[in-house]
Amino acid sequence: MTLRIDSLFVGYGAKTVLNAVTLRASKGELIGLLGSNGSGKSTLIKTIAGINRPSSGTISWNGATNLARLSRRDLAKIVSYVPQNIGQAFALDIREAVLLGRTPHFGTCPGEADWAHVERAIRLLELDELGNRDVTKLSGGQGQRVLIARALAQNAEVLLLDEPTSALDIRYQWQTLSVVRQITRQNDIAGIIAIHDLNQAARFTDRVVFLHEGQVVADGPAADVYSPELIHRVYGVDVELSTYKGYVQVHPGEAHDPPAHAATRDASSVAA
Repeated sequence: MTLRIDSLFVGYGAKTVLNAVTLRASKGELIGLLGSNGSGKSTLIKTIAGINRPSSGTISWNGATNLARLSRRDLAKIVSYVPQNIGQAFALDIREAVLLGRTPHFGTCPGEADWAHVERAIRLLELDELGNRDVTKLSGGQGQRVLIARALAQNAEVLLLDEPTSALDIRYQWQTLSVVRQITRQNDIAGIIAIHDLNQAARFTDRVVFLHEGQVVADGPAADVYSPELIHRVYGVDVELSTYKGYVQVHPGEAHDPPAHAATRDASSVAA
């Protein structure tokens, strides 16, 4: 089964953010979505999740299901989404918050299977050590782990993560990325993760996709795709590459002027 994105155009008002984006994500594969701020990473994630509406193009699953035509409940059975922050406006304890991921699967009352998914996700993200704390009283990093656990409990076939490790310390960054990779492979989930750290992307993802000014400019395994020329084009920095324990590593050098689109970000590009 494959997530297919074909000739996707998305914009905010008169500004085009995604320009003819085409992408494939197969079950059991974790893709790292890379690019500078304003390149369209979050916009692409949100569009697949049904939050943004494309102006043209298609998003399909398994060759037939047009995700844009599904109800929110049916879409949530296929696609789970982890935003950049928890954004809870009301108090829930950790287990109640993670249980929200199961709502597409039960009616008025969760069953034993639903709670089993909740407990498994809590153990995987090491949230059991926090007990039954109120999510509004968690740190940013702890709250982000709750969001990831909620998405894992949802048990969807496509997992979308929008910079899920930005609020985490190094221990939980590595733990979270390890769990996401493990889950996608063992459960045959198609995973896409927007991430800033090029070295972590090389270490934990199967493929990387670079977005630049709303277009895909590179797609493939990090070892094949990374180059000083590409990284300079996308990020405006000189780098050197090396290999450590079989993984390509990026070593930044001198910074130059940022790409023009990043230096002139407006409200619409911030949303991207």
